[in-house]
Amino acid sequence: MNVRLEYDMTWSAAIWFEGRLQINEYTAELAIYTNTSDSDDHVTSLARLNHFVYHELANTVFINQTDQEQIQALISAGINVTPLPSEPIDQIIGIALYCKLNAILEQRMMVTDVTMHSNLGDNVRYLHSDHESLGPCDETGWWVDSSPMHSNLKPTIGNKRQVVKLNRTPTWRDLDLEWSGTPSTTNDSATNTVVFAKFPTDEN
Repeated sequence: MNVRLEYDMTWSAAIWFEGRLQINEYTAELAIYTNTSDSDDHVTSLARLNHFVYHELANTVFINQTDQEQIQALISAGINVTPLPSEPIDQIIGIALYCKLNAILEQRMMVTDVTMHSNLGDNVRYLHSDHESLGPCDETGWWVDSSPMHSNLKPTIGNKRQVVKLNRTPTWRDLDLEWSGTPSTTNDSATNTVVFAKFPTDEN
């Protein structure tokens, strides 16, 4: 039997909009129904929602993906960024969230409606359902990827050319949030940092 749920999520983040960094607080009201009878997958579904919103989107900076110069400046300052296919207004963030949450739930649960509002948006509520156009989110991006990623940015190599850090988004397996019945695989705990050391040579 399918179960219908309502689930509210509130988190703090920022936007880069009209040349300014502005802090904001968001609330997303979700309408969800279960699409599996496996109770373990119900628990995993909610855990995935919580991880993505409260660990990936919290304290990020939403920014138009075309603003590459500012994106690189924020990354260089060690700031987490979430590029969007247009300006980071509440409506677009809500649609991207609708797409992403459905992607990471992989049909174990279905998000049918998202109501998004924020402090900077004067708490005007933007509603999106599964019957409406995705607008700019109709194109391919992180918002349709089932992993925890929230950016399609590529890692870069530092100037000193001595340490190459390959940033890797953790997988659901890394987070122990795989679906029940998923076969386990051997996972080597290899580091993602390659160090080129200059060893002294014996000139004698």
